[in-house]
Amino acid sequence: MRIHLTRDSVAAGDDADAPHAASPALPDGLDLPDGLDLPEALAALGLPRPYLPLIGGGRASWILRTGDGTPLAVLAQQWPRARPLPGVRGPLARLAGPDGDVRLHAEYRRQLDPDAEYDRLAAG
Repeated sequence: MRIHLTRDSVAAGDDADAPHAASPALPDGLDLPDGLDLPEALAALGLPRPYLPLIGGGRASWILRTGDGTPLAVLAQQWPRARPLPGVRGPLARLAGPDGDVRLHAEYRRQLDPDAEYDRLAAG
């Protein structure tokens, strides 16, 4: 499966090329095996690092969403790995669009508490 990952801007100077479709660390259109589930795909992508920028103060929260906006996981600068939301199961390839590509977007939630964001989204 081909993954297209974008992210929100984190500051005014970061807006020039938003939504940041690629980086040297994670090129746009990264190919992953079709059978990977969300935790395996997130690990293969290395999220939250190296793609998400480091924020001064060492605290930042992100929500990983599908192309249609469905939340999949919470990521935090201060966490070593992403936390998939409950109920997100099965191969990530099932989220592919008509072109066969999976589009994911990291929504920047500033310095909000990632545990609170996770609890809010997990509660539905």
